[in-house]
Amino acid sequence: MKKVLLATTMLAGTAGFASAEVAISGYAEIGIWDNGVTDVQFWHDLDVTFTMTGTTDGGLEFGATVDLDEAGNLGSSTHDNGGEVWVSGAFGKLTMGDTDGALDWALADMDGGMTSIADDHSTYTAWFGGSDMDGNGAHDNQVVRYENTFGNVGFAISLEQNDNGLVVGALDPTIGVGVKYTADMGGTDVALGLGYQQTEDAGGKFSAVGVSAAAQMAGGFGGKIGYIKFNDSNWDSHLGLEVSYKSGPIGVAVNYGKIDYTAGGDVDGWGAVANYDLGGGAVAMFGYGDDEDAGGVRTWSLGLGLSF
Repeated sequence: MKKVLLATTMLAGTAGFASAEVAISGYAEIGIWDNGVTDVQFWHDLDVTFTMTGTTDGGLEFGATVDLDEAGNLGSSTHDNGGEVWVSGAFGKLTMGDTDGALDWALADMDGGMTSIADDHSTYTAWFGGSDMDGNGAHDNQVVRYENTFGNVGFAISLEQNDNGLVVGALDPTIGVGVKYTADMGGTDVALGLGYQQTEDAGGKFSAVGVSAAAQMAGGFGGKIGYIKFNDSNWDSHLGLEVSYKSGPIGVAVNYGKIDYTAGGDVDGWGAVANYDLGGGAVAMFGYGDDEDAGGVRTWSLGLGLSF
């Protein structure tokens, strides 16, 4: 996105800060959407993001991001408020707020690295995004994650408290660990992920372990696979697959997801997305989703994504 610089100058008498910057970026969508139930509808959406970064005299980097369309609880220290704050240095990076748990951080998303105006390709029930263990209803969606990278290997640990911090100790926190490995193998970019996360709700304790692999070839073709195994009374496993192609301004991808239930039975679905970069921050977008869990509802959208 293009960024408009709002402030870069510090007061001359201020000590302890080497530099600071506040930037604003915008995103808008316009088009049409079929939700699979009613008639085709007009669609528009607006989003404004503030990004704040700074560096101390000692080299400690810090920053915060606020997404205004999600910031309903901005200012609350115990709720998901559409923002995150981070500090980074030789010790690694610590992030707190509306961010991914370690399992989600480690695993690949089956979204093709593209978007559609209504996200049809990535919102059906069985879509694989690796975030199955985040946002447990008994917890507050405020994640603390530490991460560090050593060469091609990165690792992370995360913690999420319960009950918006109001009832300490009532339920165990959500705890996660994740590892990622990236490499260039003869012109093919490879990314591997492994993660574990455990939590507790009113039904008891449960956990999940997940793996993913992604490859992007020099010719533009790519593929991903992800799998999560649950120790849960509801879900047994979650599978995700994706194939994609990107060349110049064109990008297309198809993904598939399947959830197997512990008690037997399953649901699956699939999605497709196509993007064409028009230049100057404008992208033509098409998305499609087929959701078996919603009774076979098929949704699609077509329009422009506009970055400022």
